Amino acid sequence: MNKEKAMEILNSKLDDVADAAALIAPGFDEESIHAFRVAVKKLRAFLRLMESVKGQSKMELGKKLKRLYDITGEIRNAQLESKKITKQKAALPGYVQKLEEIISLNKVAWQQHYKAATIKNFAKKLNGKEIHKIGSRAFVCFLKEHIKVLEDIADSSPDDEQIHTGRKSVKDMLYNTKLAEKYWPKAYAKIAHLPLSKLDHLSDLLGDYNDERLVLESQLSYLPLVKKAQEKKALSTLSNKEHKLKEAHKQVLLKELKRFVTAAALK
Repeated sequence: MNKEKAMEILNSKLDDVADAAALIAPGFDEESIHAFRVAVKKLRAFLRLMESVKGQSKMELGKKLKRLYDITGEIRNAQLESKKITKQKAALPGYVQKLEEIISLNKVAWQQHYKAATIKNFAKKLNGKEIHKIGSRAFVCFLKEHIKVLEDIADSSPDDEQIHTGRKSVKDMLYNTKLAEKYWPKAYAKIAHLPLSKLDHLSDLLGDYNDERLVLESQLSYLPLVKKAQEKKALSTLSNKEHKLKEAHKQVLLKELKRFVTAAALK
């Protein structure tokens, strides 16, 4: 991929982030937050691919953009958990109020930190860098490194942090292989033999597991603060169910991960 094409794709992804960010407030609905976070993930995946080229300067998310991403993450997690509590009809008024407070505080934080100029300035900074072309070989090496990460996870008894690292690798592979399929046929031809069709499903499994992990962590951190016995019991029951669900999900995703790395090795 020549420099011009790389910059064209980069600027397109920056535009996607800017457009999605502009739609978040004042509604802060789940769809707009999800769209923004996916746009940032796709941008970050491409930046990592660019940065993997030998001699390329750092291509990282700016601190201000990362801050906006983190704020939306706090809102999304609280919305997700609140919806789960409603669905399960759990009597947790204190906990629900705490989640509502988290959402409100982070809405204020978004209003304080979000400015269209933040993303424009970040785009200007990236466009001022000397961009290297991305060779097909560099792309293949990028994928191999991520497959190695997944192999190490599949061959161990991974903790949540390792699984989260694996999720990042799957996202980087998924977004960049889809990009190559659309814009970079020469590079895609070199990796088309890999079990790429499995990446979507694997990404969904890892995403669901990550959601369950965050929900459980939140429940367990709040549990010692609950004063009313009835609510404490209800939250304890809910967290026990969440823990069992999380562990069952973990076994499923590890099996799928093992299938993927085995298939990749056989190709």
